[in-house]
Amino acid sequence: MTETVCYRHPDRPAGVRCQRCDRPICPSCMNSAAVGFQCPTCFNEGVKSVPRTRTSLGGIQRGNAQVVTIGLLVLNVLVFIAVRTGSSRVANDLVLVPVLVDSEPWRLLTSAFTHVQIFHIFANLFMLYQVGPPLEQMLGRLRFVILYLVSALGGSVAVWFLAAPVSATLGASGAVLGLVGALLVISRARGMDVTWILGYVAVTAVISVLLPNISWQGHLGGFLAGAAVAWLFLQDTKRRRNNRARI
Repeated sequence: MTETVCYRHPDRPAGVRCQRCDRPICPSCMNSAAVGFQCPTCFNEGVKSVPRTRTSLGGIQRGNAQVVTIGLLVLNVLVFIAVRTGSSRVANDLVLVPVLVDSEPWRLLTSAFTHVQIFHIFANLFMLYQVGPPLEQMLGRLRFVILYLVSALGGSVAVWFLAAPVSATLGASGAVLGLVGALLVISRARGMDVTWILGYVAVTAVISVLLPNISWQGHLGGFLAGAAVAWLFLQDTKRRRNNRARI
């Protein structure tokens, strides 16, 4: 005898049967598939079995290639608001002071999200918005997060070792320059025009050296860290392609 009730909701009449398991399902359990309808269990199993599309640099391809970039922009703005509206202790607890890193290592990361001046945060976030989305699209979300955080830490570590012990450093410049360094490495590897990137790096280097209160250590450390991470991603991509070619 044919069942007339949903196997997941015995109190509801079944409209159709699942195309995969042939169990009766009610309208609320019907998931449109390539052919007919499937129950939630079979539909979810089918989604999991679909291979994920990889980006050109080995990351998982997503529908929105700006989610992480926007999240970083919002986080920087929120910290900026907290610093500007809160007590002076907020900024003092977040900025990077090399002599304090041994006892307060979180400053290596929190300083990269801290800004005090409007022009400072505007310049950094404007550049993040310019280079973030294309890199996020090429790398995928996870690899883009890794690139950003490693670049930020690279800049902070350079300040820790090279700057004056009692100097205070803050800002996303190191992380952003890490993205620029990564974009330079990737663009060169793909044979793309890198004129504007080299020009930006040159101008930033001159400003870092000539103007006071600008951390050339953070800029240099972030740039080198980002370039190194991009090179590693490229090598991993080549390895994956070679392995697929042998199969």
